[in-house]
Amino acid sequence: MQLVIDRDPNKATVELGAVVIAYYEALTAALKALADVNGTDDLRWFDELHQNAIRAAKGTVADQVPIEAEASAVRLGFETLDAHFKGFRVKLVEKKY
Repeated sequence: MQLVIDRDPNKATVELGAVVIAYYEALTAALKALADVNGTDDLRWFDELHQNAIRAAKGTVADQVPIEAEASAVRLGFETLDAHFKGFRVKLVEKKY
């Protein structure tokens, strides 16, 4: 599936920030819902989901972006995703989600 978004290049930074916030909030809501269903005593489900998400993020390809910029951007993307999962896992363990 290829995602194509019509956007204003003059507002790229602001729009990108809004996209990141929207995805962050949506991921957090999905993780909370999954925790409600799967529980927090055994987090194997969460760890498997975490690894699958990282694997998918590392496989991201950005068309029409110089390879140096793409590699750096993809790394930032999966590092950010990884940090979110790790932080959320701590909340699950502490039962503070």
